[in-house]
Amino acid sequence: MKKILIPFFILFVSCTPAEVTELTSGEEIYTSRCSACHGSDFSGRVGPSLNMDSKAAQMPDSYWVQTITKGMGSMPAQRLSDNEVILVINFIKGQY
Repeated sequence: MKKILIPFFILFVSCTPAEVTELTSGEEIYTSRCSACHGSDFSGRVGPSLNMDSKAAQMPDSYWVQTITKGMGSMPAQRLSDNEVILVINFIKGQY
């Protein structure tokens, strides 16, 4: 019985509504949601580099939107608003 309750409890806790605060700048979003894996300087860490020499830098915005919202490889989908997605893409590309 315990084996059934533990996964249920984890699922219940992870699916409960939490207050969602929309971040207002691409830099805030990148720092809080992306830099741990992609590096504060876009050089990559656990996730690939996002600097101007990266494969991602050459991709269209639709690639970025798809990757951020749906995930790719070991990167999980990110729960961001449409506006937050645009802000973070513009922030990253603005650093090139």
